[in-house]
Amino acid sequence: MVVLVVREGLLFGADRNVTTTNTLTGSTSQAPRRKVLKWPNREIVVGYVGRAEVAGRPADDWLEDFIGRDTGLSLRRLAENLKRDLESDLGSQVGAQGMILHLCGFVEDAGQWKPQVWYVRNTTIDSNYQDVKAEFDVSEEIDSRGKFPGWTGNQIRTRVDQMAHAWNPFWFRQGIDLITFHMLDATIRQGMHAIVEEHPDRLHPFPDSLEEWSKHLKMTILTYGSYFGAFHLPSQRFVGGGLDVVSVEWP
Repeated sequence: MVVLVVREGLLFGADRNVTTTNTLTGSTSQAPRRKVLKWPNREIVVGYVGRAEVAGRPADDWLEDFIGRDTGLSLRRLAENLKRDLESDLGSQVGAQGMILHLCGFVEDAGQWKPQVWYVRNTTIDSNYQDVKAEFDVSEEIDSRGKFPGWTGNQIRTRVDQMAHAWNPFWFRQGIDLITFHMLDATIRQGMHAIVEEHPDRLHPFPDSLEEWSKHLKMTILTYGSYFGAFHLPSQRFVGGGLDVVSVEWP
């Protein structure tokens, strides 16, 4: 799962492979399910990695119900409610398997719009997703956690635009084997940099819209899925099966 923050807005992308394990035989199988979803009537997106079942239901179905219960709450309240509902519906199973979610949108602050990325998890990337807790933690990762501490919305927007033009856009990533993902992504960005700026036929413009950025995000995710398809056994192809990209425009 990738959260990309650019001048044009927020983009969320993820592959569709969901792996399930038969508890009796130990065999695994993959099925295509959504990992990123957007509110139908608000500019908010949510996505997950890890545990793909909540209260006996696919996680995307469970999240659709969560979205349907929204009554116009703030992003902070939504993140807090997401923690509460996950812990309630998982009960004693909360610490059985790691799950990480990001809830994203924009909030108005002093007349400017700031992106917010709420991080809800019962495990962390720092522990390689192995240290699973019996409850979920919640934090906001743009402002309060020090990525852009005290910055105004316009300052953040200018900075992420500078990073994008340097071909190093601002992102959050969650998933399996992020070292390989980062290496492949760096190579893809270098290649697209060359194609955009040096190809004699000028095949593609520098991305200046959410639609164009979504193409670059799709390229990264599809490449990572192809890596799993080429180098892993079918039972270990944890990434692939298509993809979804959703976005929220910077107000």
